[in-house]
Amino acid sequence: MFHNCTRKTLSFTAMLASGLAVSTAMAQQLEEVIVTAQKRAESLQDTPIAISAYNSENIEAMGLIDAKDIGAASPYLQMPAYPNATNNLALFIRGIGNADSIVLTKDPTVGLYYDGVYAARSTGLLSDLSELERVEILRGPQGTLYGRNTMAGAINFINAKPTGELGFKQTLSAGNYDSWRSVSHLNLPDVSGFKAKLTAAFSDRDGWVQNEGSNEVPGYDYTDYYKKETQGYRAALRFDGVDKLLVDYSYDYSDVTSSPPYFQYSGPTGGFTAAGLPITDSFQNRLKNTRSPTGGAQTAYYLPDSKTEVNGHNLTVSYELNDNLTLKSITGYRDFDDDISQNFAQAFGDAGSLEVYTKTQQDQWSQELQLLGSAERLQYVGGLYYFNENGDQKERQYLDRAAVEEMGVYAFDFVTMMPCSDGTRPGPICTDFVNLTLPNYLGEYKVSTDVESWAAYGQGTFTPNILDDKLDLTLGLRYTDDQREASRTNDGWYANSFAPGRTDSSKDRFDYTAIADYNWTDEVSTYAKVSTGFRSGGSSRNGVDFNKPFDSEDLTSGEIGWKSELLDQRVRFNGAAYYMRINDIILDYLPDPVLNPQLVESFNSGDADVYGLEIDLQAAITDQFLVGLSYAYLDYDFSNVDFPDGTDHTDTTELVWAPKNAYAITADYELPISIGQVRFHLDYSWQDDQFALANTEFGKVEVADYGLLNARISLADVAMGGHNWQFAVWGKNITDEDSVNYRIGATATTYLAPAMWGGEVIFEF
Repeated sequence: MFHNCTRKTLSFTAMLASGLAVSTAMAQQLEEVIVTAQKRAESLQDTPIAISAYNSENIEAMGLIDAKDIGAASPYLQMPAYPNATNNLALFIRGIGNADSIVLTKDPTVGLYYDGVYAARSTGLLSDLSELERVEILRGPQGTLYGRNTMAGAINFINAKPTGELGFKQTLSAGNYDSWRSVSHLNLPDVSGFKAKLTAAFSDRDGWVQNEGSNEVPGYDYTDYYKKETQGYRAALRFDGVDKLLVDYSYDYSDVTSSPPYFQYSGPTGGFTAAGLPITDSFQNRLKNTRSPTGGAQTAYYLPDSKTEVNGHNLTVSYELNDNLTLKSITGYRDFDDDISQNFAQAFGDAGSLEVYTKTQQDQWSQELQLLGSAERLQYVGGLYYFNENGDQKERQYLDRAAVEEMGVYAFDFVTMMPCSDGTRPGPICTDFVNLTLPNYLGEYKVSTDVESWAAYGQGTFTPNILDDKLDLTLGLRYTDDQREASRTNDGWYANSFAPGRTDSSKDRFDYTAIADYNWTDEVSTYAKVSTGFRSGGSSRNGVDFNKPFDSEDLTSGEIGWKSELLDQRVRFNGAAYYMRINDIILDYLPDPVLNPQLVESFNSGDADVYGLEIDLQAAITDQFLVGLSYAYLDYDFSNVDFPDGTDHTDTTELVWAPKNAYAITADYELPISIGQVRFHLDYSWQDDQFALANTEFGKVEVADYGLLNARISLADVAMGGHNWQFAVWGKNITDEDSVNYRIGATATTYLAPAMWGGEVIFEF
């Protein structure tokens, strides 16, 4: 929903990093951007919060396939993939996030919303983004309007609605690594107020990490790590055949299959392996050959694919009680199944490695009632909210095939009475979780969670009859009652499974927002904001004592910012400076990431002060040339941090995935020719070095700084055969930046995608 109003249209294909979504037709002035971050439609420039927004044209122009592409390009948002579970993304805004994105017993700090429905887990974010109308990234705590687990911010995914006019759009693309993608959109004509839109998206891509070695099984291709295959469907229905009534329903399904890389040791040197060997730089050196054969390293065993299925139902009903009052109901149901295989891939030298198979099932439903209204000088929204989440997570552990094959001992499936692996085929060891296996079976544990939360909230913006109506005052308050139950059981083998336990927790609290926004002119405003938020407590899924829960962490934030459009709306310059205080911060502690990488203790300890500066700049240099710059600075301090072993770690504790400096530069040029429009896009994003693993007894694991250069050239608006055509060529990570991104646990490793290129054809009618 982007309106010209009195402003001329400016074409801008990209500007993802600065988050300023604009249209595709070039002119002299920047187009107004409409967002719904405060539960009502308003201009981005009139919204007194730090927010980024971009639309479907940006997604198409930049070749953004999934949410990970957003995190790679934005200086405000980090989205590292979970190693060996690459279908799961962690989310960090302003240095605050949850590294254990697949753990059900610990909640995120960034709220995800699909058409107004909260999604408790980031699983499924790698599904195709093709159906999006707009994405809004709200930075800073959103505890009043969005509630629990939004202390770092919120991301709104807003899908396109049916138009009621017959139309079809097809996107076909292909590139290196045998990649291809197909996205089809079909809008059906209006029938008595009923409108419908259908979308189908498919993609496939080979992997880029080679993992060959002396232990490879003949006949199997080991060059496909990071192979990814997706399919997704969405059906959207809209009814507006009754005056003042609007009904929207949608169903979405996605299926993501990916081949993860093996775990390899990437932690600090010192100490000893499980085989009693000293840890030296030789472990690090193995990582230098990840895109070529490893020359005999013991990392060649087959690792089963990770699979994720997600379903979602959204129902939104709006009724205009009168011209100034609207009642809205938002009902949502979502579930996912996630199947992950992990192998700590001979990381411990000559000792047999550990194979871990994790199955996760989660479902949730929510109901929200909103009342949106306005008076002469007042705009307000109030609501009631209910949320319920249930989940089960099983984890089975085995000795790997190395131990089985070298010892000549086979594991048998008691149903088929056949060996699970006989050393001649790459199949996993008894991946069926139902059947008991011996003798390499180490044990299974299971965690179950039940979350129930309800809230009442209200927020109003008042313009007092003073200062020429240039001052807006916003006050908001939310009450939340949060109940959690969690249990952990094991199958009694207890060889390597965690002990049983149970935790129950209850939390009720108030969160508030207070904003003063002053409009100096029609183009320049400043604001000051104070707000709070919290993340729910939970349990250490992989901790020693499950009966010992950790409490919620609380955040109070102060922010000053400005919004401006200068030089006859040819320059947009926005920014914000913030300070955040986190009390009882939730930290992760890995006592022994070398010998026991599975053990992770989550606990409350100490406080953290986080502060930073964010700048967005966009300028129309000429009618055809647009440039953008966005920059984020972040720093932090800890105080009173005591670890579970009683030691003081105030001076060594770090935030993970929190680069001190990050920036992005974009440039767009459009050249009209006789048959259409030639569009050039270039963007470069850079992130400072940062920690991926910090709080261990073995030191810190650091991700080196890196930059990504992307480009796209397209010929658009070509009329041919009665259709509108677009032809494009694109490249990502053109300079082939090769970065090893370390992750949780000393043996976990992820890698940047190498240089990729391809072509694309789009036609529509």
